[in-house]
Amino acid sequence: MNTVLLANLIKIRWLAILGQLITLLVVTYIFNYSIPFFESIFVVFFSLLINILSYFLQKNNSTLTYKKTFLFLIFDITQLIALIYLTGGIFNPFIILILAPIIISASYLPAFWTILLSLYSISLILLINIYFISFNWNQTFITPPIYNEGILIALIITIIFIAIYAYLFASSARKISSALSEAKLQLSNQKKTTEVAYLSAAAVHELSTPLNTIFLVLDDLVNEKLFLTNSFLMKDIELLK
Repeated sequence: MNTVLLANLIKIRWLAILGQLITLLVVTYIFNYSIPFFESIFVVFFSLLINILSYFLQKNNSTLTYKKTFLFLIFDITQLIALIYLTGGIFNPFIILILAPIIISASYLPAFWTILLSLYSISLILLINIYFISFNWNQTFITPPIYNEGILIALIITIIFIAIYAYLFASSARKISSALSEAKLQLSNQKKTTEVAYLSAAAVHELSTPLNTIFLVLDDLVNEKLFLTNSFLMKDIELLK
């Protein structure tokens, strides 16, 4: 895998960092909700440091292997879950963003890494369903237990469905791309063969004219030699008579 994927991951993370900062500032200073602001800012700042490190890796043309990509996505999910833990758990509507790393993994990585990432995401969701810092809604916010379980099950099913769907779609796209590349290679080889054939025909055409001339000269020389030979033979016969 080349540095293009790493560059895309860096750009996506910059957008995520910017969105997280704006959201934290708006929730805290405009809507006046009480959240662990400085702890959340620290989590975002740590992501900022990781992205700067990623930028220097890209600048040095570092090869992005499947394992490195998997670790990058693991960090993205962990960072998001840390923010979700600080701001209400699974009741935080931004928990849906956990699907983004899953989609990236299913699109670029083999099935093994995508399965591991999905299992890791589901484990963290189950964890923050139990342990999280409640969000101060400034009003009564009560949900029935069955609704909580419904959110949890919906998230798990969505992760599994999106992972399978994105992987199958990306796999089909990769097969089509591979077939097109193979067809282009065959056309290129056929074109080269045709060009060689044209060059051979041109070379034969260029060589045919001087060769024909040589054959004509040789034929004339042979005929002249035969004529002289016959003349000498006729003279010798006359002398004998």
